[in-house]
Amino acid sequence: MKNFENNFDRIMQRIWEESAKVRLPEAPDTNDAWMRMEQLMDIQETETIQKDAVKPMAPTPFIKPKLVWAVAAALALTLISPFLYNNYTTTSIVAERAEFKTVSLADGSTVKLNAESKLAYKKGFGSDHRNVTLNGEAFFDVEKEEVPFIVEFGSAAVEVLGTQFNIHSRGTDIGVSVLEGIVKVSGAEESKNVVLTAGQMVDFDPSSNPGFPEKIEHNKYPGWIYNRLILESTNLKTVCNEIERKFDVKIEFASADLANITVTGVIEADDFSPVMETLATLAQRSFKFEKDTYIIY
Repeated sequence: MKNFENNFDRIMQRIWEESAKVRLPEAPDTNDAWMRMEQLMDIQETETIQKDAVKPMAPTPFIKPKLVWAVAAALALTLISPFLYNNYTTTSIVAERAEFKTVSLADGSTVKLNAESKLAYKKGFGSDHRNVTLNGEAFFDVEKEEVPFIVEFGSAAVEVLGTQFNIHSRGTDIGVSVLEGIVKVSGAEESKNVVLTAGQMVDFDPSSNPGFPEKIEHNKYPGWIYNRLILESTNLKTVCNEIERKFDVKIEFASADLANITVTGVIEADDFSPVMETLATLAQRSFKFEKDTYIIY
């Protein structure tokens, strides 16, 4: 974005310099011209030796300022349009609540988007680059090529050549897990990265750098692609947020402190009702339904 702003500033400076060269003469003063004409006619009458007729003043061409700015704007548009099209034409794929999408990319890679997630990439993907941005959660099955496949999410990024991995990026909760191949994960400081191999994962805050890799303990991971919720000392607020996204429901807590209760276990999430019942059991709490809202108490 900074390169675009610099280019745009240079273009506008050029327009300003070129438009400054156009001289905008003042509009002719018709009253003054007429008075001078009358004076010349009086002189002609009193001095009979003057034989040359007074030549009418040629009108001075006047270029309207609006026309200059219109030309400048047209020039700016002509200069920057190809740049904008080639560099800022973006394709976006969005999975809404209670929706999952599978995306086939131009390089042969596939991406599974979890609910309430967005994948985007610029023109030229697969030929000029293999860079995408992610907001939410997605499982990537990347086709192996010499050109690196790069996923940017917030201030973090993942770089691979060919592999299978999952990225979870929602607010301050970031996690990367690798099922196959090798993945390089960088955080707030690109130079401080960590390399993950198959069967490893790392969780970190977007404002920090990834820590040491941990082992993936479950054989069906990530759980969401198998309709499962895998919980490892996960607070109820995080779990309920995921349930709300998956089933498009509303869940609240009878008191704020309940949101901090942590739960561990695996919840089969094919249907909504068993999910709430299992969650209540794990949290040793109950729930009720009132006015389109599920309330945990």
